[in-house]
Amino acid sequence: MYLCGVLNDRQMESAKNSTATDWIIFLISLVVMIGLLAYASEWFWLALPFVLTYFVKALRMM
Repeated sequence: MYLCGVLNDRQMESAKNSTATDWIIFLISLVVMIGLLAYASEWFWLALPFVLTYFVKALRMM
């Protein structure tokens, strides 16, 4: 039981320390948002929360 708690703590620490996934999701969301802005400007705001959220997470501010 205690061993599982230690493993979970280590996994949580590595997840908190790695921002590579957040940067990748941010960049993909940014490309999608720019694409929506270019081709369907009335829909670009759908990607906006993802862009902003993952940008802040990648900067480790959240």
